[in-house]
Amino acid sequence: MSRQLAQALAEGLKSAGVTRMFGVPGGGPNLDMIGAAQQVGIEFVLAHGETAACIMAATHGYLTDSVGVALVTRGPGFASACNGLAQALLDRYPLLLVSDCVPAATAGHVMHQRVDQVRIASGLTKFSGVLGADRSIQTVQAALELARAKPMGPVHLTFDSTAKSDIVPTPQSAGRSNPESWTRAASRVAAARRPLAIVGLDAVADTEDVRKILARVSFPIMTTYMAAGEIPQDWPQYAGLFTGVPADRPLLEQADLIIGIGVDPVEPMPGRLPSEAPSILLHSHQVETDYFGDSTLLIGTYGTDLADLLEHTSVDWVAAAIAHRSRVTIAANRTAVELTPEQIVTTTRAIFPDARATVDAGAHMLPTMALWQVHEPNQVLISNGLATMGFALPAAIGSAFAEPGRRTVCFVGDGGLGMCLAELEVLARARLPITVVVFNDSTLSLIKHKQGLEQGDESAVRYAEMDFANIARNMGIPGMTANNQVEFEAALVESRQGPMLIDARIDGSSYGEIIKVLRG
Repeated sequence: MSRQLAQALAEGLKSAGVTRMFGVPGGGPNLDMIGAAQQVGIEFVLAHGETAACIMAATHGYLTDSVGVALVTRGPGFASACNGLAQALLDRYPLLLVSDCVPAATAGHVMHQRVDQVRIASGLTKFSGVLGADRSIQTVQAALELARAKPMGPVHLTFDSTAKSDIVPTPQSAGRSNPESWTRAASRVAAARRPLAIVGLDAVADTEDVRKILARVSFPIMTTYMAAGEIPQDWPQYAGLFTGVPADRPLLEQADLIIGIGVDPVEPMPGRLPSEAPSILLHSHQVETDYFGDSTLLIGTYGTDLADLLEHTSVDWVAAAIAHRSRVTIAANRTAVELTPEQIVTTTRAIFPDARATVDAGAHMLPTMALWQVHEPNQVLISNGLATMGFALPAAIGSAFAEPGRRTVCFVGDGGLGMCLAELEVLARARLPITVVVFNDSTLSLIKHKQGLEQGDESAVRYAEMDFANIARNMGIPGMTANNQVEFEAALVESRQGPMLIDARIDGSSYGEIIKVLRG
């Protein structure tokens, strides 16, 4: 029965165009699934950790316009995958997680590794249910369809050949907002004298339409981190990255209307929009709007509907955007004898102008996002909804498998790399074109800058020094240590072929200035 269900799973994945799975098998049904998948031409990539496997899979699905698939065993394997589910949920990545389980037929007398996986995953997914012996191919196909439906996200199926399949809900269209709402909103846009547009994650799939429309406007345009590159950063209207922090306030306070274009509420920093201006929000589906205060939500398309909404605008205050953009990039001008985070980003960008960057959570994220100039969407990937450490390396692996031959630069701190260090072996095994750049100051730098009085001493945020270059070499990857910009640039040049890890021993003293400039 297990092998028959595994064959049905493989057929359902194959029919939907899935070409690769990631995971950590536990034996039995997991191996049946892998064997059945390989028989129909679906490759399996073995990871070291289940969370990393989910991030690899979800990134691969996101970049290939499909659904990433991850396999894990029951109990500890499933539990370890939960952070990967949360990443896919809050970063809006399409993922199908298939977990082994204690079968229903034996659950009455088996307590070993038995947890309620369906219930646990229900709060971390769009749907969590059983893949059973009946309607199995249809269940797999429905799960993949739900994962891709907006907002994209994870679906969990627990594999049980002794049970019946649960019914996966069919995605429902949100429907276009009523004509009266569009008319009122268009009038409000026409009356605005200082509108400001913010483009977000939900509009990335419609970049071509959004660009054609916004190329004609004469007011500032910001993008969220996850939509970076949707608006070319050399456009005169481009006003920088929006994160909702106090540093954005000087520009936002000048606006008399905020026009949100696909801005997902998971994207800004916690709080409220640092502006009293009313907002008009165009989205492809229903979203929460409390963050934006006085707001009007319009459900529609990023093509015709956006064009109609912005048809009558006759304002010109682009100069304010240029001033804002120059202000947020001053961190790049700092010079120092030691290797700085700013130097790492600008030097890497100069040597690898066409590379995709994956960025981990941490203090290094701030200079990376500010200085890694991009002109196309998805040239930089970051976990901004969950903001999880341990994202950048598995995301880089997913990226490398999604676009073979394209260089990916993984920007990661010493803390984040420590969480997924074993995945370096995947780079060595698959000879992936990934340059791992470790911002190594042996410190949780962002947390250190948040640390106040009576919040512990240095032991709360500081590690012992680690030689990541030597670790990489012992895992089969060339590793180099860089103590200054000359050494760092030489290491980058060496990394043009295959995988490479660069242990960048940074002077983290500039982080305080960077945080002040970029977050206020």
